[in-house]
Amino acid sequence: MRRSLTFTPGRSLTFTPRRSLTFTPGRSRAFTLVELLVALAIFALLSTFAYRSLAVMLDGREALDRDSRKWRDLALFVGRFERDVQAALDRPATGPSGTLQAPVSSLLDLGGGTATGLALTRSGAALYANALAAPQRVAYRHAEGRVERLSWPGVDAGPRAEPVITPVLEEVRALAFRFMDRNLEWRRDWALPSSQGLPLAVEMTVELAGGERIVRVVDIPR
Repeated sequence: MRRSLTFTPGRSLTFTPRRSLTFTPGRSRAFTLVELLVALAIFALLSTFAYRSLAVMLDGREALDRDSRKWRDLALFVGRFERDVQAALDRPATGPSGTLQAPVSSLLDLGGGTATGLALTRSGAALYANALAAPQRVAYRHAEGRVERLSWPGVDAGPRAEPVITPVLEEVRALAFRFMDRNLEWRRDWALPSSQGLPLAVEMTVELAGGERIVRVVDIPR
């Protein structure tokens, strides 16, 4: 304890003790069980909101990727269809059953039966040095919820010739074709090789599984 010296005139010197300040540290206070439970409940609530937001974001991203793939595949299919039609040749073909087919036909000769769709004789690709450089017979049909492209090794198919079947578009509800004749009228059948020749244009209608309808008209070069 420190002492202070006080001087008063006419009086003797006296020492007056000064009280010192004392500090008593407070006791540390811990969380109670109720406070801990409330904190855990708030944390769980915030975590639920965060998880739901993340799930919504991931679902939206997945749907966007799925739509992007759908329209990309559709664009590739339409581009391939246009190239085949624009390369059509006025050259009849012999099917696997031995039947003479029109250069462009609404009937597909599959040997053991027929199917509706689009079959045509197209020119080969000059860039290839193999069988693809020669004219060939190709076809499009709707089967099992998808569009398939069929290609034969040559224009005239043998009795046992099997086409190469390539799926080109998935999740398709319907596929239809129409053909414009010389009177500028649309027809749904085009199969007589001797009198009809090539149509002026081919119209394709694709109905996707989601209900979207895409119509594409392609002129056949003369």
